[in-house]
Amino acid sequence: MEMLVNKNMVWNLMVYFCLVITTADVIAVSGSSSQQQSSKEADPNANSINQFNHELSMPKFAEPIPNVTVSVGRDALLACVVDNLRGFKVAWVRVDTQTILSIHHNVISQNPRLTLSYNDHRSWYLHIRDVHEQDRGWYMCQVNTDPMRSRQGYLQVVVPPSIIDKETSTDMVVREANNATLICKAAGYPEPYVMWRREDGDDINYNGDSVNFIDGEVLHILRVSRLHMGAYLCIASNGVPPSISKRVTLKVQFPPMLTISNQLVGGYIGQDIKLECHTEAFPTSINFWTTEKGDMIVSGEKYEAISTDSGYNKYMSLKIRKLSPQDFGSYKCVAKNSLGETDGFIKLDQIAVPSRPADDIIDEPDDDVKDYNVKSEMGDKIDKSFETMATNNNSSLSSLAARSPHGNYSDWLVLAVCYWVIVSVAAVLFDGNS
Repeated sequence: MEMLVNKNMVWNLMVYFCLVITTADVIAVSGSSSQQQSSKEADPNANSINQFNHELSMPKFAEPIPNVTVSVGRDALLACVVDNLRGFKVAWVRVDTQTILSIHHNVISQNPRLTLSYNDHRSWYLHIRDVHEQDRGWYMCQVNTDPMRSRQGYLQVVVPPSIIDKETSTDMVVREANNATLICKAAGYPEPYVMWRREDGDDINYNGDSVNFIDGEVLHILRVSRLHMGAYLCIASNGVPPSISKRVTLKVQFPPMLTISNQLVGGYIGQDIKLECHTEAFPTSINFWTTEKGDMIVSGEKYEAISTDSGYNKYMSLKIRKLSPQDFGSYKCVAKNSLGETDGFIKLDQIAVPSRPADDIIDEPDDDVKDYNVKSEMGDKIDKSFETMATNNNSSLSSLAARSPHGNYSDWLVLAVCYWVIVSVAAVLFDGNS
């Protein structure tokens, strides 16, 4: 879309251009126009040819002025390319304010962020440094022909989103079952899109529906519960990087609640036992244990009381070491905050010391006894072998003695060596088996 400068402005520009035009080409053009006017009736065809030639000799825009989009704070460049400019002059004009920015080689505007450059008497560039939002609008490139010729281009200035802190909710504390409203206001150009989501990525229980995010500047929750407690992110984006977010914490107040998974616990004399409670509260509760008589239990050699926080949840445990008859009875876990108090009882009963069944008890000798039995069995076998060998040897000796009344020394030596070999082999076997 092209916007035209009003008639008064065009007239002023034409007057100004007329004052600065002093070249012979313009005078020649004027003379030629007069001659064409005087000979118009004489030769209509010649007049048409002259007009065509005159049009060919006039300046022409080689290309349209492209629209430019730039982020605020950056630099912008608008280009105007004119062919066959000759002695005519080029000017830059801000259309919406009807302000002359430059004429030919000179910058007229008092804006120090504007500069001008040109190339080969054909390309004319308007530079705008550190672009502001008010620079957004239409810009016109003019040539002082008669009638004036011009082209327009649009400078779009975009602004990344920002959160308006004074109009955005801060951290909020709400009593359970009341309503909560979180508001987030953002600025930027184009107008930012705003959404809410939980920082931990969990779904939001939004008025009966489970959703991952909420569109819009306002997050309104009916009948807030402790499940809504957490950090919420307001995220604004408009396609111009970077997107921006703000963190708002929603805290939900409620009195303590207590649950006991096992209200009856059994233990036997000498055993270590552990009692457990789970509580929920906000503000954070004060938790402790008491005996059946109401005495507060303090950690020490006999007792070890532990509390572990996880958000509005708290885990309580009480460890009792080496149970004695006096330790059996009831124990109470207590939770208190500014909104109320709650407690619960756990009964500790005595049970008999567990014993192993007779079938499961097997008397097994220790390793030394096992080794001794094995060695004894091997020894018995070897002794019996020796007795057998001795009997056989005696028989052989008797036989030899009967055959040789004087005996044979070499036979006795052979028997002794064989006996020694048998004893050595038996000893080796004995050591291997052990």
